[in-house]
Amino acid sequence: MRRSNWKTKIVVIVAFILSVIAGIAAAMFTPDVWKGLVGFGTFAVVLLVLVFILVKVLRIGRN
Repeated sequence: MRRSNWKTKIVVIVAFILSVIAGIAAAMFTPDVWKGLVGFGTFAVVLLVLVFILVKVLRIGRN
């Protein structure tokens, strides 16, 4: 029987939601020309950092 690693899925969903919020907040405070780049860049960086910290450093979702 295959084990379900539900903690990792929850971590990724939470990190995704937090990174979307951070991207929107960053885009709100930038000039009109840079909104898309800053919003997407913040989203990507925050998502990668959160997933790395939660999964690799804190070992959430591992045995």
